[in-house]
Amino acid sequence: IIPMAGKGSRFLDAANLNPEYKKPKPLIKILGKPMIAWAIDSLAKFKVKPAGYIFICRKDHEDEFKISQSLKNLFGSQIKIILIDQITRGAAETVLKAEEYINTDEDILISDSDHYFDGSFLYDKIRSKDSKTAGIIPVFQPPDQDPKWSFSLVEKADVITAVGEKDKELAAKGALANIGGYYFTHGNVFVKKEFYVAPIYQRLINKGMKIVAAITPRVWGLGTPKDVEYFEKNFI
Repeated sequence: IIPMAGKGSRFLDAANLNPEYKKPKPLIKILGKPMIAWAIDSLAKFKVKPAGYIFICRKDHEDEFKISQSLKNLFGSQIKIILIDQITRGAAETVLKAEEYINTDEDILISDSDHYFDGSFLYDKIRSKDSKTAGIIPVFQPPDQDPKWSFSLVEKADVITAVGEKDKELAAKGALANIGGYYFTHGNVFVKKEFYVAPIYQRLINKGMKIVAAITPRVWGLGTPKDVEYFEKNFI
């Protein structure tokens, strides 16, 4: 499930620097391909078939930019697309627009649309999970302890003991930053009225469920013009 219904205001504010920034953020071309293609490439090892993807998009992006057709051209005509006509309060609230598909006992994977990372570590962690694992979060060592990140406190055997959104206390404890990908062993644990994903994991931890980290060494944020500029100059 790919929520991509955010404002993208930082790119619009910088549109005078690059005409690409006038597009919906997921369609902005970076090193020759759209941002959303980089995000999906992060999951290449999963070999997800087109029918397994659910993209949640803004209706105004459909009206003005025909984003559905762009996505089908990139990923296949069998993908599912949900159009929403309002800005949500967070990724979890956006994902809940796909409730009819995720209120299931099957596992689900949620990914932001504005990053690129080596998804093989997450893939391997999912493949090797035990029956007690309720969720897996790909994480990385942040460049600083700025509490702008969503954090996971990782203990022995990569078990996560606390998850928080922009949490200063977790940052001070040396928590790792969440990449923006989220795996749940059962989709129906997700279907609660939360605005952000981190509190959902914390609720599971509080119930005694096991959440583990997939520590990932190669992570590139693409969420701001500054991030994109750095990626274009330094990606190998």
